Amino acid sequence: MLKDEIEEAKRSVNTDTVQITIGEVSNMYTSKELNILPDFQRLFRWTNERKSNFVESILIGIPVPPVFVYENEDGTWELIDGLQRISSVLEFMGVLKDVDTGDIRRSKLQKTKYLPSMQGLVWEEKAEGEVAIDKALQLFFRRARIDFQILKHPSDPKTKFDLFQRLNRGGAYANEQEVRTCSMVLADAAFTQAIRGFTQRHDFKQIFQISGEQERNQKDVEYAVRLIAHTFKEFDRTLDVQEFLDSAIVDIISSREQDEVVETITWVVETLQRTLGERALFPPAEVAGGVAPRFSLRALEAVAVGIARNKAAIMALGNSDDYIRERIASFWQQPEVPEMSASGLRGTVRLQRTIPFGSQWFNPNA
Repeated sequence: MLKDEIEEAKRSVNTDTVQITIGEVSNMYTSKELNILPDFQRLFRWTNERKSNFVESILIGIPVPPVFVYENEDGTWELIDGLQRISSVLEFMGVLKDVDTGDIRRSKLQKTKYLPSMQGLVWEEKAEGEVAIDKALQLFFRRARIDFQILKHPSDPKTKFDLFQRLNRGGAYANEQEVRTCSMVLADAAFTQAIRGFTQRHDFKQIFQISGEQERNQKDVEYAVRLIAHTFKEFDRTLDVQEFLDSAIVDIISSREQDEVVETITWVVETLQRTLGERALFPPAEVAGGVAPRFSLRALEAVAVGIARNKAAIMALGNSDDYIRERIASFWQQPEVPEMSASGLRGTVRLQRTIPFGSQWFNPNA
């Protein structure tokens, strides 16, 4: 049984390993044969010290980890893992483009443990007082090789975001949602962009209480992902919450119509805003039982998802707005609600309470 499963899995993965010079990497990037997706580039967070240390490793021949790429049908490569390393060499060589402005990014090295004379060096002098690295060292750097692990076409496309998550989940440079967003981009960039566009809506930001700091950390995207995942997929109790969100959102954007998904979550937000305003997911001040008057995942999962799952039935009502106002007001009076966010409650247990209850509570035909 296990041997059969292994053989089946192997058939979905076709790999190769090649060594590529840094000069070739630079040429592939500038000719758009190597695609560092925008959502990946926004996670380029190495400090100048780490960038300089990586350049030092190349110059003195310290082995560096391989880079992972996915080969598209047209032969181009998408970066799966190695963003910090590839971006560091491209920035030092003065070819990395800023994802938002299109401007060329350049870095200036600092001294390192073994090469203190790197302090202040640049690839090419552009301004008075700058000191460029020696031409001979430029050639040595360009000829240095990096191992590339290639997930070759026609490997199962899902393999690329599975690989990305396994390599990057829990990494120091990205939080759970940032890694998830990159996986979503690998699955369907246009669909992912539509979801991110939805999170920029003023009513969404109001209802989900999105602060500037949360937006920078992609908390807004996480809330949208949670709304979509729990609306269109049943929670898998064998997974933890983050694993479920990882698999569910990729499955949804790979198999469902973009318009259907975006239309559903847009309807939910517009309905909540229209009926109860920016505090639609806040419990009323008079609610007893220790329910704090703030937005919580309990409200997202039980109220917003409950409404989303019953969209068709609610829209069929002649007084749908009145119905939602009454059901939300009554929801906070139910004795089960405080226990949905009890202190120390695991997320997996909470989901087994909030989602079923909300789905039933907001069903006009229940």
